[in-house]
Formats: sequence, C-alpha cells, structure tokens
Amino acid sequence: MSRRTEKPFWDPDELQSQFNTAVLGKRLIVFNRITSTNDFLKRLARRGAEAGTLVLADQQTAGRGRLGRPWQSPPGVGLWLSFILRPAAPLALIGALPLAIAVVAAETLSAICGETFAVKWPNDILWNQRKACGILCETQISPVSISEDRLNKLDYVVAGIGINVNQQPKDFHAEWQRRAISLAMIAGRLFDRQSVLVALARRLDKNFFGNLQSEMPALLSRWRALCSELGKPVILRQAHEMISGIFEDIGTGGEMILRTVDGQHQTFSAGEVSMAK
Repeated sequence: MSRRTEKPFWDPDELQSQFNTAVLGKRLIVFNRITSTNDFLKRLARRGAEAGTLVLADQQTAGRGRLGRPWQSPPGVGLWLSFILRPAAPLALIGALPLAIAVVAAETLSAICGETFAVKWPNDILWNQRKACGILCETQISPVSISEDRLNKLDYVVAGIGINVNQQPKDFHAEWQRRAISLAMIAGRLFDRQSVLVALARRLDKNFFGNLQSEMPALLSRWRALCSELGKPVILRQAHEMISGIFEDIGTGGEMILRTVDGQHQTFSAGEVSMAK
C-alpha cells in the first residue's frame, strides 16, 4: 500500500475538478501502489464510507478478478479503481450489477476508441474475443437488516474495474498474451489515462447513483445488445460439470437462462461460458 506521505501519481483535487459528477468521486483516494483497491475500499465501507467513494491506484500488487483469479495491474499503463454503491434496491437485483457496470464500461471504451466492444457474461468486456476490461463486485449484507424492509437489506457493494489502457503485448504474462488486449493495442496509439477515467466516471455517475431499480431494465437491455453469445450455443463450465445449451436470455438479477439440450430452461448465477464449437 502507498504510504500516506508519498505524493500520489495523480492529484485528487485536479481529478475531482475534471469529473463534474454529482456523487461519484466526491471523496477520492489515490494510491501509487496498493494491494487491492477493492480490499481497501471494503474496509472503508464497513466503517460507513458514503456511496460514491472512489479509490484509484497506479498499481495493484494483489489485484484479482472473479473467483479470486489474479489480475495483472502494473504501474503506468492501466486504470485500477473501485467505488462504493449503497443502492436502495431489492437483493435479487444486485446480481445484475456486474453486467450493468460492464455495459457502461463497454460503451465508454467504444466512445473513446471508436470500436465496438462486446460484453461477456457475467463480467468481462471484450474486443475481438480478447479481454480489455473486467468487473468485480463484492457485496455485504447487514445481518441487522434481514428482518427489515426488502429494499434496505443491502449494506454496500464495492465495484472494482480494471481496464487495460496502454499495455503492449510484452506487458502481459505469457498465458494472457493471446487472451488480453489493451486500448493502445486496439487503436495503435497511446491514450491519456486521465481522460479515460474522467469519461468513465461521468457515465458511471449518471447510471448508478439515481433510482437503480428503475434504471436496471434499460441497462440490461443495453447489455443484451452487446453480448455476442446471446441466442447462440454455449458451454457453461461449473466446478464439476459442463452444461451445453442455448444462451436464451438473462434474468432480472443477471442470471443466465440456458435452454439445455433436452429443451429445459435452467438458470445459473455463476460459471464460465464459452461458445460451443
């Protein structure tokens, strides 16, 4: 973790002046180096940090994605950030948050690069089947709220976003060189990371700090439009089995609705999906 006395790689006050956001980034913490922005922000959230609190790092030494997989977060080339959400929404809806954040991130990257990015269930943003961005949402439910009104059960969500901005192929570990890609590799030029951050922050602020329950159906419709696997034969890999079928739709909570080979519809909240060959 960065020492508090160390000058941050970006000036928080300067960034906030560029954001022009209503909620996101009103409290902004910038690190040169940290283990994980999600882990740090979860500690703040447990102490009552407000929605919209944003943590940004130039480097993560223990960044991770879904299922605890390591996420390469080297200095100087990417955007590694996390923010707090405290939406007044039913718990059943919260599972759709990674999809909703993914589609906003994909739309942001498309606007910046002039290229079309696809979303992959449940939390990836791809270009030409290679990963440019990933989302990790971690949720805390307050035990005190179990018997309370269903709209107030959620304590917080910490949403982490990692974007490969200016990496070159040599910057990725060997096992990722054919699966990962950066904006610079796509466009053939380097990008100003602050400009990418500001564009993303404005779109996130617009989409996630109002009435999320009423906005989620439109967000999921936009996700469907960008999902290349939807309506096609896929294989869903889970811990001990592989399930084949047609990826028919997503549910209101972001779950996959799969029509299996026997014609039955099954719903899944987790797993790894790939196109059937």
